[in-house]
Amino acid sequence: MSSPSELRLRLAAPADINTIGELTVQAYVDGGHLMPDSPYVATLRDVLPRLDESLVIEHASSGEVVAVVAALPHGHQMAEATRPGEWEFRYLAVRKDHWGAGIARSLIEQVETRARDAGATRLVLRVVDLNHRAMALYEHL
Repeated sequence: MSSPSELRLRLAAPADINTIGELTVQAYVDGGHLMPDSPYVATLRDVLPRLDESLVIEHASSGEVVAVVAALPHGHQMAEATRPGEWEFRYLAVRKDHWGAGIARSLIEQVETRARDAGATRLVLRVVDLNHRAMALYEHL
């Protein structure tokens, strides 16, 4: 696991598409709320529609991506649960060897900042009932 000083936040880039797709699938599988053969795997790997609004956390030295989230304003093609004035975050994924380090919290805080700076008044999300880790985090926040 990395210390916070070894990690940096940045916007996702086209070169990240495959990495983001695989990281997201693996995080959902590792979390126990997605089977590797689920049809939803194709959706998770289809990063291009959300790439423009995705944030990644990477190792500062190697550039290895360890976490990702899509921060979607109302009207974005991938925002499914928003109304005017709201932003939605989706596809939050942290590599398993970095769980518990506060990375998901950091990404959510960055989403909140981006949304607030853009004039949003509310942040929304959806989470499956089987994702107990995520639900506990979201309830805590």
